[in-house]
Amino acid sequence: MIPLSDTAHRVPTTEPPPPSHHGSTDGNNPVGRVVLMGQILVDLAVRGETLPAPGGDVWAIDEGMHVGGGFNALVAARRMGAEAVSLSPIGEGPYSSLIQAALTREGITDLGPRIAGIDNGFCIAFTDRTGERTFISTKGAETMAPTSAWADFVRTMSPGDVLYIDGYLMDHPANREAAEAALRVLPEGVHVLLDVSPVIGIPDGLPTDDVIVSMNLREAQEIGQQSGDSSICDRCREPHEAARAMLGLLGRPVVVRAGAEGAYFADPSAVATDACDEDALRVPTPRVEAIDTNGAGDAHSGVLAASLARGIAVERALLLANCAGALSTTVVGPASCPTRSQIEAAADALEARADGE
Repeated sequence: MIPLSDTAHRVPTTEPPPPSHHGSTDGNNPVGRVVLMGQILVDLAVRGETLPAPGGDVWAIDEGMHVGGGFNALVAARRMGAEAVSLSPIGEGPYSSLIQAALTREGITDLGPRIAGIDNGFCIAFTDRTGERTFISTKGAETMAPTSAWADFVRTMSPGDVLYIDGYLMDHPANREAAEAALRVLPEGVHVLLDVSPVIGIPDGLPTDDVIVSMNLREAQEIGQQSGDSSICDRCREPHEAARAMLGLLGRPVVVRAGAEGAYFADPSAVATDACDEDALRVPTPRVEAIDTNGAGDAHSGVLAASLARGIAVERALLLANCAGALSTTVVGPASCPTRSQIEAAADALEARADGE
């Protein structure tokens, strides 16, 4: 069974919160911060016609070195006009220096703990002609968060901020412990967006309100397998039913990303009696010619988090996130989120098309 506590709760705000670092507004409305609780590393990206067979050898048609991991989602949040904060641990060495320079270049506030004597890790990302990607990663300073490092910051967050949790952190014991300590002091009114990631990272203490759990269909199927319930596995064969099944299993709002089919959102707050009987909302996505899917999920998460921080309704926020994820696949590179104007134009076009049908 997926370890989630039904009794997870927020720390009540009994005193005025510490001064907010909100530095932007959307009209007359303050824009919350998007805060990454996760890790940043360096992507060594290679694109070819096909991946080599075991023992084989192929030539790349494109390559590059990019800062990746949670950085991609923070870049997407910045594209949408939100203030972004990184809590990723930073080490010492050439990769760490690249990460710090990239954070500065993108205007992302770097508040991650410093880890002496070790560099940040790297990920080799292979992409074939279909746009599908395959990863192999090393572990570095980004996996070594001190136990209280994230909690010390999270307790200062303000209502309207969004805590973006990268599920990959659950693969690293130190980060898992630090994340669960932070969730125990999460103030009321802070939104939480958890991307479970391919490692199916779901921390203990995840709140039941002001939270969205995001996953793709493959990840939903893996959660179904881990549940040990064959009926849930059967329902996860297609995304609409998978969203409903995940809602019933996790008891939290769930979005299941389904590529060209869009995304499905299931929310227990709209349920009168039984969450399993509630329908899932389909959110459309633009039709594009994908050439590189590396970073599409990050673009989706970053724009969704930024939209929530701007106070945008969930349905519109998901539409914007779908557009960002789709458009990001039309260019090469992981931090490939389009601009806010491009995202909003694509979302407006989808809404206009729906209104005309």
